[in-house]
Amino acid sequence: MSLSPVHLLTALVVRYRACDRETVGSALVDTPRHLDALTVDIGKRGILTPLSLGFNEEFGTLDGNHRIAVALRLGLESVPVTLFRQPLTPRPRHAQSMLSEDLIILQDAAESAIPFATHDQQ
Repeated sequence: MSLSPVHLLTALVVRYRACDRETVGSALVDTPRHLDALTVDIGKRGILTPLSLGFNEEFGTLDGNHRIAVALRLGLESVPVTLFRQPLTPRPRHAQSMLSEDLIILQDAAESAIPFATHDQQ
């Protein structure tokens, strides 16, 4: 079972990115061209695949560094995020320290997210 995405402030979510894709490229894609194409697509259709934010009392990890870079480019106030509780160990190298005020917001948002069955569970 997964949680439905919630909308969180972009300013909060960006604190937990692994890197700024505007300045750090990816070994998997042509980052400048990919960001430009993604900017056009998200500008037209919005973010269709929610970002994924794992968190616990000590740190947070974000999957969606390209999408959050585009959200910043477009000045989006909020972004769709699927939240999940991240185990304390092992701590990923790219984890960012959790701010206590963010932890409260993330816990509240995770509690209010509606669980939904995936296709395999139906």
